[in-house]
Amino acid sequence: MLTFIVPVKSKQVSKDWSKFCSLFERTLISICSQTDTNYKVVVVCHEIPEISFSHDNVHYMTVDFEPPIKTAQINEDEANKLREIDKGKKLQLGAQFAKERFDTDYVMTVDSDDFISNRIAGFVNKQNRTIPGWYVKNGYIFMKGKKFLLKTYKFNYLCGSSVIVKPDLLRHFFDVDSILYFDHRLKVLNETIKLRAFPFYGGIYSIANGENHLMHGKNIKKFNTHKDLFSIEGVKRLLAKIRNYSLKLITKRTKQEFSFTI
Repeated sequence: MLTFIVPVKSKQVSKDWSKFCSLFERTLISICSQTDTNYKVVVVCHEIPEISFSHDNVHYMTVDFEPPIKTAQINEDEANKLREIDKGKKLQLGAQFAKERFDTDYVMTVDSDDFISNRIAGFVNKQNRTIPGWYVKNGYIFMKGKKFLLKTYKFNYLCGSSVIVKPDLLRHFFDVDSILYFDHRLKVLNETIKLRAFPFYGGIYSIANGENHLMHGKNIKKFNTHKDLFSIEGVKRLLAKIRNYSLKLITKRTKQEFSFTI
């Protein structure tokens, strides 16, 4: 069985709690649209989001440690690190809960504003249990206000909704990178455990929706603005971007598979 772990930010650090709850609700609907009903969802939060959607497979786990509230003494980089640590703690607690409560075979990390394919549970549940896990290589990016998606084969480098592993292996993703406390880019764990590339497009990464703490509008512009664009290095960066991304129209099939709504 597969369990989806969804870490939820505290109401105390959300820019707009009502908007966040709406984003979370659409993510939960996407997760719970699985074609294989043998799955669970563990939502780890300080406060339970205020939504109308409910499902028997969804379980809420509340935490009592302090949320990462930004103060005047903390700069933005330090605040982001604290938010990453908060998210990491929730993922670890969720995985432990899923293992103890459901004896789950695998856990998948899902960010609270993304969409995932409805075929994931069906695929994972059919696999040999000796496989340590997968990384979601192929996925899409959606920026609010756009009428198209970007296809990428580096999805796990960009989005946290990309890790599917045995619950005991999730610990290898934490505190190994100076910026990302939860390093979802890993393909090899502990230098010996090799994850497999997931065989189909697994998720839609939602960015610039007002509740991303890393991929908000200003950071997107910063990440995509380079000096010396026409230097050799600048041209290499541009070519790399072209190779990594391509446009995809939003089709009825895409909307159905991901329960995707703009």
